[in-house]
Amino acid sequence: MQRERLWFGILLVTLTRCVTTPPGPPEEVAPRIAKALDEGDTDEAEELFEASASESGATEQLYPLLYEEADQRYQAGESARSARLLGFMAKVYPNARAVREARVYALFLQRAHGDPTPELVKDIAAAVGELRKAGGDTPFWIGLVEAQLAIDRGESQAAREAFAGFQKAWNGQPTELAVYVDDIDRYLVSHR
Repeated sequence: MQRERLWFGILLVTLTRCVTTPPGPPEEVAPRIAKALDEGDTDEAEELFEASASESGATEQLYPLLYEEADQRYQAGESARSARLLGFMAKVYPNARAVREARVYALFLQRAHGDPTPELVKDIAAAVGELRKAGGDTPFWIGLVEAQLAIDRGESQAAREAFAGFQKAWNGQPTELAVYVDDIDRYLVSHR
């Protein structure tokens, strides 16, 4: 019995050391977290983040590196991967408003480039809800996202109202939104 307790104690100490040993400097950990998320391995990403977070200041150092990983995916046209990484960041950095805004936009682009699956529509609605719940000023383009959500739900009147609110605030910038504005406008005109 004593021998079993001793072995159990040694095993527990060994496992604890393995879990709390930092996986490397933040510059190496951020791409590994992003890769794990790209591969759908959320558990691995969480373990890497938690192990790295045990080091003083590591979470602050990881933030811009993870955000940069998400931006690289966005720039490469991989909105789904970008949104997945931003969703992870929203969980581990719950007060990071920029992450929440970027996630909504990445999800919106993912929706724009594919079929509006019920899961994606639900995810976008939840992301918009979380952003609004956080309080503060929301970016004007959220109205465009809400118009698209209403269209996807078959709520024409809500779509028109959200789109009208967006149009009041939009001055044509950023120009990248123009294609989405035109698509939604055409849809609303043809579905009176």
